[in-house]
Amino acid sequence: MNISARCEYACRALVELGAHFAAQQTVTSQEIAERRHIPEKYLVHILLQLKRAGLVRSLRGAQGGYLLARAPDELQLLEIVEAIDGNILSPLPVEDSAAEVLKPAWEEVAQGIRAVLAGTTLRNLMDKAATDNMYYI
Repeated sequence: MNISARCEYACRALVELGAHFAAQQTVTSQEIAERRHIPEKYLVHILLQLKRAGLVRSLRGAQGGYLLARAPDELQLLEIVEAIDGNILSPLPVEDSAAEVLKPAWEEVAQGIRAVLAGTTLRNLMDKAATDNMYYI
């Protein structure tokens, strides 16, 4: 399984929105793009996909921008991946009669991946990003 660049960008954008969640401060797509090094034209489409999935909200107007729809500790990485890349290992790599022998193994792998992604929240990603950016003297 590969994580697409689109999914990586979605995670980066949500980490940025998560940093502003407590203040309920909107963030524009331009600000997200600049801070997280995401092409803005690409990001706009990703944010629309996340909005359709119910993971972000948007506000129009002078104070407009994007907000997380739920708290970072309530948003699972699984939801983000499935909103952007679809279901894990579905459809299976090859679906023909000869593939039936491998189907149970692929389903077990998919369940394991789903469990790890479901057990990882946006807050976990934010905390990891914060510790990776710390400098020690």
